[in-house]
Amino acid sequence: MRFPPLDHYFTGVSIPVAALRTAESCGAGEFADLVSLGGWCRAAGLEVIQLLPVNDTGGNSSPYSAVSAYALHPLYLRLQALPGAEAFAGEMDQFRKDSAEREKAAHGRFSYRETLAFKLSIAERIFAEHRSAILKDRAFIQWRADNPWVVPYAVFTALRKENREAPWTSWPAMTDSDPAQISAWWDSHPERCMVSSWVQFHLETQLSAASRTLEAMGVYLKGDLPILMTVDSADVWAYRKYFDLGALAGAPPDMFSPDGQNWGFPIYNWDSLGKDDYGWWKERLRQAGKFFHAFRIDHVLGFFRIWRIPRGEVTGLLGRFAPSVGLSAGDLQELGFDAGRLRWLSVPHISGAELDAALGPEASRVARLWLQQVGTEELFNLAPQVDSESAIHALVEPPEVKKFLLSWHANRALLGGGEKEDPGTRYPCWYLDATKGFQSLSDEEKSRLHAMIDRRRRESEEVWESRGRDLLAIIRGATDMLVCAEDLGDVPRCVPRVLAELRILGLRIVRWSREYDTAGPGAPPAFIAPERYPSLSVCTPSVHDTSTIRGWWEEDAAERELFFRSIGENGECPAHMTPALLEKIMISCCGAASMLCMFQLQDVLDLDQALWAGDPRDGRINVPGTVTEQNWTWRMPLLIEDLAARAGLSKRIQALAARRRARPIKEEA
Repeated sequence: MRFPPLDHYFTGVSIPVAALRTAESCGAGEFADLVSLGGWCRAAGLEVIQLLPVNDTGGNSSPYSAVSAYALHPLYLRLQALPGAEAFAGEMDQFRKDSAEREKAAHGRFSYRETLAFKLSIAERIFAEHRSAILKDRAFIQWRADNPWVVPYAVFTALRKENREAPWTSWPAMTDSDPAQISAWWDSHPERCMVSSWVQFHLETQLSAASRTLEAMGVYLKGDLPILMTVDSADVWAYRKYFDLGALAGAPPDMFSPDGQNWGFPIYNWDSLGKDDYGWWKERLRQAGKFFHAFRIDHVLGFFRIWRIPRGEVTGLLGRFAPSVGLSAGDLQELGFDAGRLRWLSVPHISGAELDAALGPEASRVARLWLQQVGTEELFNLAPQVDSESAIHALVEPPEVKKFLLSWHANRALLGGGEKEDPGTRYPCWYLDATKGFQSLSDEEKSRLHAMIDRRRRESEEVWESRGRDLLAIIRGATDMLVCAEDLGDVPRCVPRVLAELRILGLRIVRWSREYDTAGPGAPPAFIAPERYPSLSVCTPSVHDTSTIRGWWEEDAAERELFFRSIGENGECPAHMTPALLEKIMISCCGAASMLCMFQLQDVLDLDQALWAGDPRDGRINVPGTVTEQNWTWRMPLLIEDLAARAGLSKRIQALAARRRARPIKEEA
């Protein structure tokens, strides 16, 4: 689907589908609810609705843990729209009432597992009662023929159910199946495959209908495509050659995550994808293009390079960027590092004194069980069986012993040496300067090593730019959708340049858009005024992984004060948010040069103080790095039908959007 020409500034609202609430939705928001939201948006002058990913995630409530790159989530199915659903109307009414009571007790959070289980149960019972007619439905038959991804997805779903939702890696059979075997299983077990296929048929029908209705209203739908797939997914299971299961993706350490992040997703085998003309990605985009006018690529940096973490690691500490230009055998020779010194820099070496100081009376026992002595010296390496974070975590040892082993496991200056493509290449550890091996070098050696690493980093930038441009050009050319990108994190210099060349919109989160490069020592970096953002960008004050504007205001007094001045306020900075201040912040966002300005629905609702939650943290969708029942289960506190009746709120939003739309477009310098 096509987004309209970028001939004016667009304003929109972002919300997870599950968070929608209408009188018709059952336990969680549904695709059909988007029509009601679109009607409200049109009246309020909003032109874009942005969603979180809508793919099936199975038992995992995170929308970024899809079990299929193509299948939609059954959670968003409108049961009463299914043929034959009228026989279950009473059960659905009762579930709505029970769900409402549970949400009251859970501060507005819905029960993901209970809602999903209920919807699947009703759908399966409807299918069982009308199976004969369903299997003869020509539209359903044609849809299956037009969507070849359905076969591996349906077989995978059936096998997961048969194996009690266990990961495919632990199944007793069908763990290494090729396309012919998967098709044969479909043919021999049609009764187990058709239910999930039929549910997908109706999900696609419902989302397509909602999208077309929105388009007719002048409201456009923006989706979200996570770049990575979970290991336990139909795609990794069925298209194994497209994934590198020997490593996991994550993010390097930063101020928020000093150990880095390990997302647990396999990385792509881009060479294999390329040999098949990137058909898997193109089909994925074709599928998304059925519903969305625009889409956001989550972690677009992964198209340039990914933080590659060896399997067995729990954190991101021992990861490295891939691809990247490492230190070759010739480089290391030039630096004067022979085999012995390379081992010293690449393997943790623990002295007897360090062991005794850390563990005292436990030292000899730990050395005997988990360390290997180096020759006859009082020097130890980690034993091979505990030389990974997961192995150390699995030990039945006191916390202080595990902490000791983990700290030394990460204490290596150079990584690598085991790569199949080039076993002699080494890569610097993220915390290189703090490692024992590096600190043992002379000042001259340290300087020469840093200089060599800097040269290889510059060469890596060239590799990343070429790769990112090539891959994103394929993505850009495979769809009519407006392409937007989440370009946060440790951003290589080439990324903004490539995105601009391909006319892909980047992301500017107001609280994180700062003058980091020009801040003085110890000084907080100034906020970049939204009117200085590039036009090919999306401006937003908050996203699903951050607090709301109200929540942010409560978090850091110094940050609050600095931002208050940045929007032109000179009086006393209020310690707590007010509706008037919130409106000023949103006006500032609407002044952005970004072609799209998106607000989370929570922030929009907070313009009406009568809708404020008692605790501003209650509006947060997700806290990264945590797994709780609170994440991903927020629902809007009132029906969309009731929201439409709040004329004062709609008028305030309409004024913001109208003022933004009327502004002349700023030309890029």
